[in-house]
Amino acid sequence: MSGVSQPDLTDNIGIGNFRPAQAVTTGLTLERYAPGAALRPYVQCYWQARWRGGGEPAGMELLHPDGATGLLFNFGGALERNGERVHGDCWIDGPKRRTARLAVGDTLDLLGVRFLPGMAFGFVGEALSALTGGKLTPGDALRRLKLEALHERLWQAPDLAGRLALLEAYLLARLRHVERAPQSLVSSLDWLRRQHGQGSIAALVDEMPFGQRRLERLFQHHVGLSPKRYARLLRVAHSRELIKQSGAATSLTDTAFAAGYFDQSHFIHDFKAVTGFTPGSYLDHVQRRYGASI
Repeated sequence: MSGVSQPDLTDNIGIGNFRPAQAVTTGLTLERYAPGAALRPYVQCYWQARWRGGGEPAGMELLHPDGATGLLFNFGGALERNGERVHGDCWIDGPKRRTARLAVGDTLDLLGVRFLPGMAFGFVGEALSALTGGKLTPGDALRRLKLEALHERLWQAPDLAGRLALLEAYLLARLRHVERAPQSLVSSLDWLRRQHGQGSIAALVDEMPFGQRRLERLFQHHVGLSPKRYARLLRVAHSRELIKQSGAATSLTDTAFAAGYFDQSHFIHDFKAVTGFTPGSYLDHVQRRYGASI
């Protein structure tokens, strides 16, 4: 496509919370690719999940929430997410409050765009609070995005590089009309990320030139979540990483403390509310999935 640089296809290190492609032995491949420089302030990655044959179906993948929004295109069989069949070919995957469970079988063939938290609003043109929840929003619900037409063009592309070039061109065309997110929002998101969600919202407001009510409105509009709920997602995500890194070598009490929880019951409540697992059952899941040495 003239005027559009080819996306970087070298960063094949897995999609978000999926396993890296090189670790998959069941025939499921999970890869992500970096966007071009102009889109990097907005887009985390392009990603592809496919079944390439061989082995037994992987069963289920956990899609943990990070406050981000995405676009999703299906080229395989019907999807099953959270135990329900999902109809259609393309969707807006709004910010999730809880971990989603994607059934994985031998017809899986997905391509997606993952925006950075707070950066999707200008592309979708809709307050993110309207897209928040556990369900996918059908592509035709926001007709101005023309996702169905884009899906058809992606379907006809000869290979993955061609599909990624189409996605890049589509987003670059929309970027011409995108206003940068307010700097106060960018600063707030960065502050919460650096704190792993542990800093209080009151402390964040003290850093801002305005009050909590305006901060709440900014987050609902651009992120689709309140600052407090986004902070909880970050804190639970940090807890998950600590569990994966240390496994049974570190007590869950110490993990809770490291994640900023001073009350074990609060830690368990937050962790289960987001992931559906208790910390202990998530540790069991990690050890079954990656081996007891994790």
